Amino acid sequence: MKKLHLQKALIKTKITFLFLSVCITVCFAQGPVPADYLTKDFHKGRRDALRKLLPANSVMAIFAYPVRNFSNDVDYKYHPNPDLYYFSGYTEPNSVLLIFKENQKDSASQSYNELFFVQKKDARREQWTGKRLGIEGVKASGFSHAYNA
Repeated sequence: MKKLHLQKALIKTKITFLFLSVCITVCFAQGPVPADYLTKDFHKGRRDALRKLLPANSVMAIFAYPVRNFSNDVDYKYHPNPDLYYFSGYTEPNSVLLIFKENQKDSASQSYNELFFVQKKDARREQWTGKRLGIEGVKASGFSHAYNA
């Protein structure tokens, strides 16, 4: 009787340990911000190389792929536009990157040669769709002129 009781306790301990191991693994596997495997200098170099190929007085617009709906409340897994990723490292929907051949000037006489419009951060939606980089995240990845789309 005592041996049976010890075996049940051992099984419960193993199950509890397995459950906690899975929970800890899942919690630590999700990072707060998506990791880019290529450096921001790589992406900047690709944009600079593109500028050399563009004709005079031109601009290139690269759009993110849209989110596709599977059913009323479920979306397909999002696949980012590989071209947008190649030039920026950005993998989120609802964005557009404009790359100008020549430097442009804004109303404050600041010079720029690229504009990035990204999806606005929304904590309420992010709890369902995942964290967004927002303007601050895009500026940290090397873009000086980023705006909400």
